[in-house]
Amino acid sequence: MNIYHNSRKKEYRMPFGAAPSMSEVKLWVEVDEAPDHVWVRLWNGNERWVAMERDSKDGLAFSVSIEMPENPCLLWYYFVAEKDGKRFFCCKGKYGEGETQEYCTDESWQITVFDKAFKTPDWFKNSVMYQIFPDRFFKKGEISEIPRRKSEYIIHEDWYEPVFFNRHPFEDGPACNDFFGGNIQGIIEKIPYLKSLGISVIYLNPIFEAFSNHRYDTGNYGMIDPALGTLADFEELCEKCEAEGIRIILDGVFSHTGSDSIYFNKYGSYGENTGAYKDWNSPYRSWYQWNSTGYDSWWGCSNLPNVNELEPTYIDYILRGEDAIIKKWLGHGAFGWRLDVADELPDEFIKILRAEVKSQNPDAVVIGEVWEDASNKESYGKRREYLLGDELDSVMNYPFKDNVIAFLTGGIDAREFDDRMMTVAEHYPLESLYSTMNLLGTHDTVRVKNVLSGQYIDGSASQKEKSRFRLEAKAETLAIKRLKLAAFLQMTFAGVPCIYYGDEIGMQGLSDPFNRMPFTWRCIDNELLDYYREVTALRNKVDCLRCGSFETVFAKGGVFAYIRKIEKGQDVFGNSAQNGCILCAVNRNAYEENISLELTGKKLLTELKSEEKITVSGGKASVCLAPFDAKIFEIR
Repeated sequence: MNIYHNSRKKEYRMPFGAAPSMSEVKLWVEVDEAPDHVWVRLWNGNERWVAMERDSKDGLAFSVSIEMPENPCLLWYYFVAEKDGKRFFCCKGKYGEGETQEYCTDESWQITVFDKAFKTPDWFKNSVMYQIFPDRFFKKGEISEIPRRKSEYIIHEDWYEPVFFNRHPFEDGPACNDFFGGNIQGIIEKIPYLKSLGISVIYLNPIFEAFSNHRYDTGNYGMIDPALGTLADFEELCEKCEAEGIRIILDGVFSHTGSDSIYFNKYGSYGENTGAYKDWNSPYRSWYQWNSTGYDSWWGCSNLPNVNELEPTYIDYILRGEDAIIKKWLGHGAFGWRLDVADELPDEFIKILRAEVKSQNPDAVVIGEVWEDASNKESYGKRREYLLGDELDSVMNYPFKDNVIAFLTGGIDAREFDDRMMTVAEHYPLESLYSTMNLLGTHDTVRVKNVLSGQYIDGSASQKEKSRFRLEAKAETLAIKRLKLAAFLQMTFAGVPCIYYGDEIGMQGLSDPFNRMPFTWRCIDNELLDYYREVTALRNKVDCLRCGSFETVFAKGGVFAYIRKIEKGQDVFGNSAQNGCILCAVNRNAYEENISLELTGKKLLTELKSEEKITVSGGKASVCLAPFDAKIFEIR
């Protein structure tokens, strides 16, 4: 006996994807011979078998309606059919389809059941994001004074000289103690540039006082790092950005502090006998995790002592107090937080953080750094609850980056690409899916241009060799062709596209610190920059590219095509929006491709850039794609 189910087709599951608590989901299966019984097996911590009813005259189709639990959770299901005392199991396979087996593998389909009141900010879903590493974006004026431990800092006089990669003078790991002088006034200076790029939200890597140039070793959460500027500078940035329709999101590093901080004070920078490390009676002593060898630190990095996130005084200082850190900076003009290493933060901490942020500003956004599928992520032996409605609005979409790169470089074909992207779409609540940070690179990854080039450096290469590495002309040409396709996908997919500073001008760089070079204002690939401006402008102009429905219409070999659509004047969230139907098609291959598309009920395709027109005949349209080509058509 064969049992068929496909969770991605409305004939077998309605509605698609994640479901609100206490809503109804209907499931169907088909069989090729009449069984005696059919059940759906459900699991959300407890097992339940529900009988399915015959749904066709021939007795080969069965259906069941399932009410989702009141409490948000992950609900898992597979099917069981019985004939003449023998059981057959339909478990989850590839592409949303089931596989019939005589022995149960327990591979189940997932329904993410989320709080029915869950809502994410609409402004964020409609935005284009830009990530800035503050020390490396733009310097206005002379580098600000760095008053603490001057002898351990390296100041670059030349903006374009290489980054340093020396070891930390008294801690484990790289020093990260060289500064180029990028500052908040420099970002203000470049607001017109960001506006011309179509940016509507800036995500800033940490800006609070710290020892390092990356500032993930927080020294004082309540103070702007003097090397970057002042509180007045930050407020000016927020005000001038908001005047141009741009909002600021800050990086919240709350799982650890710096060892050189007002709280820990390992080196006495903040006073001879103050701080948790030097004073047993310090009010910060209970924040940290002490052991027989000293203290617990993030991944063994002694300059990043871990905190007890649920320690009441820490909760009050960061989250709940009247002048708590998250509220303080929202009050100064920020519009949300990106939570560093969300996996290291307890669920309860994130729940409190969300509640406090939303109480101050319901329109503020909370994004988490999660590298995998955040709907079913496990960390430290616990299933996380990020997307059930009372924690994160959404996450950094690293699977998007990985899948786009794998597809464009030939690691997977279009069908596998579609399957991976649809898995995320199936698992995430719609509010979260359209709020994911769809990135191609960050401060933690090799520059996307390098990855797409196909030119690699030996894994045993020294830091000096990595610092001097540059793409050969042929590899760079290939990388730019692929990068344009990646940017096209980024700007036309559901979710919030996020550009890592400098990717839009073709910057190169291997792993940290070489992916954090200063922005090369004297060396800009203007053709690539113009392309980025073109696709961001298109996204900002066409409503259905932001919050329209998404449907894959072709996925074969190296060609992927999909439709974004808004009907009846409402986007997928019920908000007023302009009707539109857009076809996007991408050819990753180095040769021309001709594809035939089923477009029943349509008459004409008009390419938005070239104004090429294609007539739909007999419900079909033939589209020609040049090598490394991406086209976007209006469908009528």
